[in-house]
Amino acid sequence: MASKSTDFKIEQRAYVKIRTLLKVSPTDVHKDLEEVYKDTALPYSTVVDWARRFREGRVSIEDGARIGRPVSSTNDKNILEVSALLEEDPHITLVEIADAVGISTGTAQAIVHDNMKFRKICARWVPHLLTQALKAKRVQCATKLLSEFDRTDSRRLFEIVTGDETWVRYSEPLSKEANKVWVAKGQDPPMIPRHDFRDPKVMYCIFFDSNGPVCQICVPKYQTITGSFYTNECLTEVEKFYQNRRPRTGTRGLRILHDNARPHKTKLVREKLEAMKIVELDHPPYSPDLAPCDFWLFPKLKKHLSGRKFESRAQIGSAIFQYMKGVPTEDYKKVFFDWIKRLKLVLQHEGEYFEKLHH
Repeated sequence: MASKSTDFKIEQRAYVKIRTLLKVSPTDVHKDLEEVYKDTALPYSTVVDWARRFREGRVSIEDGARIGRPVSSTNDKNILEVSALLEEDPHITLVEIADAVGISTGTAQAIVHDNMKFRKICARWVPHLLTQALKAKRVQCATKLLSEFDRTDSRRLFEIVTGDETWVRYSEPLSKEANKVWVAKGQDPPMIPRHDFRDPKVMYCIFFDSNGPVCQICVPKYQTITGSFYTNECLTEVEKFYQNRRPRTGTRGLRILHDNARPHKTKLVREKLEAMKIVELDHPPYSPDLAPCDFWLFPKLKKHLSGRKFESRAQIGSAIFQYMKGVPTEDYKKVFFDWIKRLKLVLQHEGEYFEKLHH
């Protein structure tokens, strides 16, 4: 007999199929499912995936056949789907991957670790083994950046603004360290609630420089980060900040350090940066260990928010704002000097990943 969970999935797939054939967008379909099924609604990524299948001519709403010899879940199709998910969201968890592709978490782990040879660095999925081309790119970028910024005069470091996107949950789970408790011999430890990947969350784009926070942008629900959104919402907020701080020069002469996410590399973004007279710094692919947001800000922010529960986006935004304001200016300056140290470590290790610095 099918489980209630399976019944819910089949019901929702049927709805996705009908609405997709009526040319309703996955975003609107997902809104409807959340309205009806609440916490048991299919994740947005799953709705997108099934909508694509139905547009491509799939008829059945059932899972693949289970009769006869089982078909390996680590096939080329699933590997391609997992690869696309990692490219879209490098922070995605194995549970989220499994649900989106329709495979077990064990299979998701096998694909990510064994087939794709990925591991996590600074909470991002990266290749276990960098190719010679990727290592060469890391060395090339590090060499170029050090030639500009590793000087006796450190003022150029203070011209850098850096930013990235991160998810913040309404209920951030405690870290493993924070969950440790003393118990008497023979006593069972307390049960720790497991984080549910369907817990509501909000995406924020956060920028800072050596003086402190620049701006934080709350991404609307169902909005994905596109080149247009990054240009019109994120970079425009950066521009406003510096126009207020430096009325005479604004953003002229600044350097921006952000990763190679597809939205950051669009023509719209390039044109906006040129108009703002901001120079875009090189950042090698698969290098969260060289991104200040990834190796410093986001881990500290998540640790600060762990164990807290929020009732609204406004509460989350306020908590982020208060945390960013409370970080000493010296720490913001230090992270850019640590960035220089990390660039040197890239050269020392010939482009390979290195042990993380301790703050």
